Formats: sequence, structure tokens, C-alpha cells
Amino acid sequence: MQKIAASGFHLYGFTLLIEILVLSLMYLLNQVIDVTTSAFVLFFSPVIITAWYGGLKAAIFATALTALAINYFFLPPINSLLLGGEEFIQASLFLIQSFLFITPVTLLKSQNTLKTPVEIPQYQEQYFDCITKLEQTKAALWQSQSWLQTIVENSYSAIYIKDLDGRYLLFNHKCETIFNVSRGQVLGKTDYDFLPDETAAAYRRNEQKVIELGKALEFEEFAIINSQPVTVISLKCPLYNCEGIPYGICGISTEISDRKLMQEALIKQAEELAQINRIKDDFLTTVSHELRTPLNAILGWSQVLRSGKLSDTIVAKALETIERNARSQKQLIEDILDVSQIVTGKLHLQISLIDIVPIIEKVINISLPSIVAKEIQLNFGQNQVNEKILGDSDRLQQVIWNLLANAIKFTPVGGCIDINLRIEEWEKTTEKQKLSCASSLLKFAIIEVTDTGIGIKPEFLPFVFDRFRQADGSTTRCYGGLGLGLAIVRHIVELHGGVIYVQSEGEGKGATFTVKLPLVNNL
Repeated sequence: MQKIAASGFHLYGFTLLIEILVLSLMYLLNQVIDVTTSAFVLFFSPVIITAWYGGLKAAIFATALTALAINYFFLPPINSLLLGGEEFIQASLFLIQSFLFITPVTLLKSQNTLKTPVEIPQYQEQYFDCITKLEQTKAALWQSQSWLQTIVENSYSAIYIKDLDGRYLLFNHKCETIFNVSRGQVLGKTDYDFLPDETAAAYRRNEQKVIELGKALEFEEFAIINSQPVTVISLKCPLYNCEGIPYGICGISTEISDRKLMQEALIKQAEELAQINRIKDDFLTTVSHELRTPLNAILGWSQVLRSGKLSDTIVAKALETIERNARSQKQLIEDILDVSQIVTGKLHLQISLIDIVPIIEKVINISLPSIVAKEIQLNFGQNQVNEKILGDSDRLQQVIWNLLANAIKFTPVGGCIDINLRIEEWEKTTEKQKLSCASSLLKFAIIEVTDTGIGIKPEFLPFVFDRFRQADGSTTRCYGGLGLGLAIVRHIVELHGGVIYVQSEGEGKGATFTVKLPLVNNL
């Protein structure tokens, strides 16, 4: 019955059917008895039934329909809607009684409806289930999107998405930090709009490779951002739609600029350490060779002298050879000791007021036999330099002797060596002097030793004054030495407050060593 009353059309049809049944029953009864006085009570049944199942509106409809039927079929004049005085009173009483029945029935039905669960049709239950699941899915999707957005925005890696044309669809906060550009300036644009063309082209090639192979690939990518090198490790993977067709690229890039610089520094340091170890190994090999060579000569000539019956010429040659090799060995040992003192900081100067010219002349006299033996033309030029310097006479003599000895050693027979001494003035202005628009002159003694020897390779020039470094460090080289002399020279010059540097146009074009020392009047 509830299912029949579920819709308005069925409800009013049901009311009409009851009216017809009651009307038929009343017509039959009217053939036996007079229903106008006692049987109207039967007409209350459709009104009550309709009020219970259909509610107030349906009950009013049933009451009106019943009143019309009674008026037309049972109240005189029959088959007419016109009413006399008495008949009008009867019809009115029926209406009043009907409403008295309708009111409690509808109220009782309302209370019963509140207590009794409404039976929902199956199709409505399915609809409500779909709505509920849709709301749950929507909430889960929103939560997932919220999680994903939080992860993407707070990631330490740059996360981005591009379409197949390279236009940015997503650009997280880390991307803004690395590339120094806001997402508003990037979304909908390509790398060519804010990166150098070369960098953008490299990124594009990598992304096309990912699409072609259809799998995730890792790349090390480089860019110049605000004149600073930026290196990232990028994992790029293709994105597919529901039909399996690629529509974009997802990239996750981690900046490794600092790590890259540190790695390069470590590699460079490792190479330098390996080079130092090789140099030390070569130095030890050279030391053993350089010490053994004069010892062999000394031992050989000593055995010759012990054999006796030698001419005076042979004896003189033997003694001269022994003395020369002994001096050579002594020099090697002194160089090693000097380097040891330099390394430990124990090399000290005996400072006094000295003249440079006599020191240079003394060194020339000591080296004269070697100069004559190689027929070298030596020129010493100085423009009446009388200024003095504060320094260690023996150590400065060692500096000049090393420079001249190197020039003699590397200059071929018949070559030329020039030693020039001059004074140069340099203008110096302190902050206090700038305020008073004044300046002072500094004087320096410049000593230049120039030769026409074998010269120096351009790539070796930066290492000329390094310890244990020689252009040819093999034991089969043409020239002896430990490669310590120039390192000692530089240290001594710097202890005097000076500087030393070398110039050479290349192999076979000679070299010029320049020493710059401050004079006394600078103090």
C-alpha cells in the first residue's frame, strides 16, 4: 500500500477507485434503505484511508470528491449540484465531520512516520551510495593532492613538468631558487625564454632522448645562472595519458654545484699530491745519482794516486779532479741543508750594511775558470751604483753565484752572459699622503742575469722556483744538479724583502733572471 501511495498520480487514482467502490455500494444500499439519513458514514472510509496513506492534501481531495458525489447522486434534487436548505445543512455537516476525521488521522500518521524508518526504493539507495562514494573519492583526491603539493613545494630537489613542446606546466619553489626566476615568469614558456640557447638546447636534447626511449634517464646538466656555474643531476621520465600516449616530461633535479667544485678540488689536490710524490721520488733518485757521481770520481782518482809512479801532470790532474768533485759534493750537501732549514724555518740572515758591487765582482772572480773554459763572453754593467742595502753578504753572494752558475751551465760554448746592476725608483703613496697630495720615492737595486743558453719552456716557467723541480728530471739529463738552487735563491731574496722573477721567450732563446732588492733609504 505504501508503494502505491508513493507518487501523487497513483495516490489520487487510488482515492478515486475507493470513491467508486463506496459509491457503488451506496447505490445498492439505496435500493433497500434510505441512505440519506444513516449510510453517509460509509463515505468517511475513503476520506480516512486517503488521509492515512496520502496525507492532508490527498484527504482534502477525497473529501471534496465525496461531497460532490453525495450531492449529485443522493441529495435532492437528484442528478443536480443544486442544494436546498436541509440538503445544504447535511452536506455541510459531512464536510465538518470529514475534517474532524482528517485532522487526528494525519497527525497520527505524521507521528508514526517519524518513528518508522522510511523505506527508500532500491534505485534511490544506489543513487545515494554513488553520491557518498563520490564525496569520499573527492575528499581522498583532495587529500592526496594536498600531500603531493606539500611534498613538491618543500622538496630539496627541483621538480618540474613540461609538455612535449618543452613548455613548463609545473615549476616548484626549489626550481625558482636554482634558476633564480619566479614560476610566473616560466609557466607556459620554454627554457629558451630564460636560459642561454646552448643550455636550453642541451636540456631539450636530453628530454627528446627520454621520449624516444620511453624510459627514465639520468643526466648531469650544466648552466650559467647569474654568471655562476650551476650543475645538477636530473632524473627525467616520460608522462603518459590513459591511452598510453606520451604528453610530457617530469624532471627531478638535485643541485650538486658545491659537490662538483669540491670534487674538482679534491681531484686537483690528488693530482698535485701525486705530482709532489713523483717529484720527491725523482729527487731522491737524483740525489743518489748526484752524490754517487763525484764519489766515483774521487774514489777512482784516489786509487790511481795510491798506485804510485805517476807523472807530475797526472798527479796534478788527479788532485784537481778530486778537489772539484769534493767541492761539488759539498755544494750538494749545503743545498740539501739549506732546504731543510727553509722547510723548518731555521734559515736566518746575518744582517749588516753591505755594498752590492763587490759581492757581484767576487762571484765573477770565483766563476772565472768555468767562464774561460767554455769561452763565454761575460759583461758586467753598473752605473756607478753606490747605494747600500741591509742584508746578509754571504747569502746574497749565494744568490748571485747560483744565478751565474746556472747561466754558465746552460749557456753553450762561445755564448754570452750579461750581468746588469741598476737603481730604479718607485713612487709610493700612503692614505695619509693622499690626503695631503704628497708621495714618496722608493729605491730598489735591480740585478739582472741574462744568458744566451737553452732557454725555458713556457709551460715550465711557473715552476722554475719550486723545490725539486727541473725541466729535465731524469738521471740521463745533460745537466747535473738537484733542482734546489733556484728555490733557495727565491727564499733568500724574499727574506731580504725583495722579489725574483724569470723571463724567457722559449727553448733556445736564453733566459733573464731579475732580482729586486730594497735599498737602505726605503727604511
